[in-house]
Amino acid sequence: AVVWFLEQGAALRAAGQFAASNHAFEQAEKRIAFYDRQAKLRLSREATGLLTNLAALPYEGRGYDRVMLNTYQALNYLQLGQAETALVELRQAHAEQDAEVVRNARRIVAARKSAGEFERAIRGAKLDELQPDIALDYGAFVNPFTDFLHALCLWSLAADGRENALVSLRRIHSTLGGPGFLADEIGMVDRILSGAKHPDLTYVIFETGVAPIRREVRLDVPLYDKNVPYVAAAFPRLKHRGRSTHAHVAIGGTKREATLICDMDAVVARDFRTGLPAVIFRTLAASAAKAAVAKKAREEAGDLGAIAGFLYQAAGAQADLRTWTTLPKEFRVCRVETPGDRKLALLVGPQKSEVTVNTGRVNVVCVKSFAPGAPLKIQQFRLK
Repeated sequence: AVVWFLEQGAALRAAGQFAASNHAFEQAEKRIAFYDRQAKLRLSREATGLLTNLAALPYEGRGYDRVMLNTYQALNYLQLGQAETALVELRQAHAEQDAEVVRNARRIVAARKSAGEFERAIRGAKLDELQPDIALDYGAFVNPFTDFLHALCLWSLAADGRENALVSLRRIHSTLGGPGFLADEIGMVDRILSGAKHPDLTYVIFETGVAPIRREVRLDVPLYDKNVPYVAAAFPRLKHRGRSTHAHVAIGGTKREATLICDMDAVVARDFRTGLPAVIFRTLAASAAKAAVAKKAREEAGDLGAIAGFLYQAAGAQADLRTWTTLPKEFRVCRVETPGDRKLALLVGPQKSEVTVNTGRVNVVCVKSFAPGAPLKIQQFRLK
């Protein structure tokens, strides 16, 4: 239910139904919070996973799910003109980044307990092929787009949070390797906070492509145990979709390229890699438990027991492939001085669309591109 509410919220947001989108996200958030409160039931859940498979356990929301859930809610509230509520959601997104580090450590501890007698053999298993490639590494559960949006809202909306905006921008600038766009942003915000006037500004946020999905890979893993020498286990492996797409904003004959602020492939891959030890422990422990049951069935019931044991193992060998599939591949941002006629041309790869920006000192235009050739979804709101 959690993952379907996340998909529903993203679809409704893309369709411009912001209140309905937030309702779906709130349902996902309530269920995630419910699972977080059920700590006492985790041992029974682990037992269920051992007897079936990890896909049979409740989907409790991955680290990046929780951060993006609050980020999308903030964007929806900004579209609805509820700036204070948006700031609350962005603060919650930051809290989720910190809390997920603790939750992941607890998951690994719980998984080791479920591994029991097989822990030593599991530690020796060679499963390097499950490790995802990470071209960019922002740090565990860090989402630079969430940080950037929070900084933008702080200096535009919150008088008591403007200095924090500069701190956030400098941190993002360091995390992303010092792009020129963020250096310019820091200088501009510093001047504005020092009292300088600034022209009407338009930020264009490009949300392009789709995030990775999970595919199943089956591996024979030796456990070096006399009762269960090896097991056939099913694991998830990340599969990237599509290619990076450059985006531009054109004013008259001048075209400016948007800067990559967040590679969601990297965010998802880092989350995947951080949580992989727990997945390996739990998967191999479950596979070993089922193999032991199958072995006993074969010993006690002969050929019929062997057949039943084989079917039981085959039915239970399923990797957990659930993931939020409609997240974007990349977030890119471009800032321009709003032209006198307030008209901008937005380009994403071969796609082009024009928009007339609302009146306002600071405006935000959100552009979503699902795939090459698909129509651009364009929304905008006024920050200041």
